[in-house]
Amino acid sequence: MTSEKFSTEFLNAEPVIPHSAGRVFLGAKRVLDILISVSLLPGLSLCAFVLLVLNPFKNPGPMIFGQERVGHNGRRFNIYKFRTMEGEREEVSPRFATEEEERINGLGAFMRRTRIDELPQLINVLKGEMSLVGPRPEQVEFYDEYSQAIPGYASRQVVKPGITGLAQLKYGYTSDEVGTSRKLRWDMEYITRMGFGLEFYIMWHTFLFVICRLLRIETASKL
Repeated sequence: MTSEKFSTEFLNAEPVIPHSAGRVFLGAKRVLDILISVSLLPGLSLCAFVLLVLNPFKNPGPMIFGQERVGHNGRRFNIYKFRTMEGEREEVSPRFATEEEERINGLGAFMRRTRIDELPQLINVLKGEMSLVGPRPEQVEFYDEYSQAIPGYASRQVVKPGITGLAQLKYGYTSDEVGTSRKLRWDMEYITRMGFGLEFYIMWHTFLFVICRLLRIETASKL
């Protein structure tokens, strides 16, 4: 990674959600979250059934794990995921996704590559803790660290975290403070431009990304 320098001055100001993303949009966004999540529950159930059969042979242990994350307005909640790492329990200490590869088996690698491991977060969406689209919810320890080190980092909590988001599409995973700062720029871009067009853009490109990964086609999107 290069040592590129960039300005974070614009992050010092509190983000303002534009009029186009006012109550009407946020209400419609919540309805859309519920409708799409409910429509995807059969897929979640099918994946859970397949893993229930495969896990005893491929990856013995609990099928789903929870990890505390920071959500809307700094509230803490447990995010749900299909377990992808070997061992009885998924790693609960704060670690970057790029640091966990040595414990991921073949089945877990497939689920992460296609983002199937994220499907249980539909439950978080239905509970109102997350949205389909928004900044990814950060681990508590990293959130506390970045809030002190990166100007304006806590401002991303002005909206609900999402299963997918603009920063995931444009930048993907990161494993350091510089990368997190760059992702924050995309999170703030999403927050300040929130609207129906951007929402469907992110969902459509996320869908294309998952399909391409299932078909093992390379894509420019990061996610």
